[in-house]
Amino acid sequence: MIQRLFSLDDQAAFAELSGDYNPVHLDPLKARRTRFSYPVVHGIHALLWALEILVSKKSNRLELVSLKTSFNQSIGVGETIQFILKTEDETCAEIQLLTENEQAARIMVTCSPSVNRGHLSFPDSNPVRGECLDRNAEQLAKASGNLDLCLNQNETARRFPNLMRVFPSSQLAALMALTRLIGMKCPGLHSIFSDLNLDFSNPCDEAPRLTYEVLSYDSRIRLLTQKVQAPGMTGTLRAFLRPPPQQQGGYLELSKQVRKDEFFGQTALIIGGSRGLGEVTGKLLAAGGARVAISYCLGSEEAHSIVEQIKQGGGNAICLAFDALNQNPLPEEDFGSEWGPTHLYYFATPMISLGLRNSFSPSLFHKFCNYYVSGFFNTFQTVQNLGDRLRGIFYPSTVAVDDLPTNMAEYAAAKSAGETLCALLNKKYPDMNIYSPRLPQTVTDQMAFLLPTDKQDPAPLMLENLRQFRDQGSVC
Repeated sequence: MIQRLFSLDDQAAFAELSGDYNPVHLDPLKARRTRFSYPVVHGIHALLWALEILVSKKSNRLELVSLKTSFNQSIGVGETIQFILKTEDETCAEIQLLTENEQAARIMVTCSPSVNRGHLSFPDSNPVRGECLDRNAEQLAKASGNLDLCLNQNETARRFPNLMRVFPSSQLAALMALTRLIGMKCPGLHSIFSDLNLDFSNPCDEAPRLTYEVLSYDSRIRLLTQKVQAPGMTGTLRAFLRPPPQQQGGYLELSKQVRKDEFFGQTALIIGGSRGLGEVTGKLLAAGGARVAISYCLGSEEAHSIVEQIKQGGGNAICLAFDALNQNPLPEEDFGSEWGPTHLYYFATPMISLGLRNSFSPSLFHKFCNYYVSGFFNTFQTVQNLGDRLRGIFYPSTVAVDDLPTNMAEYAAAKSAGETLCALLNKKYPDMNIYSPRLPQTVTDQMAFLLPTDKQDPAPLMLENLRQFRDQGSVC
């Protein structure tokens, strides 16, 4: 079994080699505000690794004749990827790349013995680092241009020795340029590489550059199709334009929806309050007179910004670092005994990955349970250790428990298990108000799926549920 785990160092080295510095591949903090929630491997990086293995036992020089690749599932940095050679003969091969037995990529490649097509001259260097363009759909629909080819041959030979030994450097330079095109130029910042279909049968006599022209943009599914041409290569690429990070309403804007002092008396600890529903909840509670402590695991800058917003608007807030998956104590030097929470709001979550339709992945279920069951219980125990002031828990569940979408079975099952844990805690602590509403999809980073769906504005939805939680507690 051939496996590989890509690290952030691997990503940084490939970015220098290819010129694709899109932050979704390199920056954990920026990647967490995307659909993926963590850095993902360049699709072309995974493709070149697969081809490197394919030709590792070839002794003769070859040329690519055709190459078709579909990138079906993101590969996370630090995630194990498996190489599967499905079929192979003298000229053709089919490769699958798997993550946790799910197909991340399917590669169809045809090669032929190398022929002398002449020497193509291009710089023996890394690409100059350019701007990662943030283009909207209207700009992309008319986009065209070109990228100069280059290839740092020593560094490429170090990272892909078999590819440099077997294939023409011009073909490798063209493949490297594809990731630079998708990740930096077209679509650019918000891109997701979908698939490529390349033909290498043309004469290699053009100028050493890659030209591109958008053929179509389907706004219904945010899918961009463009044709590309380089020396000896023509083809089409498709990429999705993913939604940008979802910005929630500002504190002053949200405070207009809240009655003054309607949450007065609460000292609210919001786990996962640096974005999404947690961010909205923190602002609404503070606007209603609650004292708010916003926890973060990675989003320190965002959490501090939210707290500063609240303070400037006259609210009472602090922020602190806390990892729900580890049983670390809350930092008392930041929290302070006078801030002992009366109410716990739990929004910690991994990326809400979709599973396979009509299937069930134990590993994906386990990932969700780490947050929604084990992490929640760890957090509850940690708060309990601060004293006996806790009298309410807000645990958001999901309508997926009712609807049971066929590709969200693991998510729904884990949330259902979390609801069961809430019921057990409620039985053990009958005087504690434990509230676990099943919420619909809202406009957050987590729900930024590629296909447009109806999503509610989180502010009125959360305010309604915060009031129900408060009123339910008043009669306990």
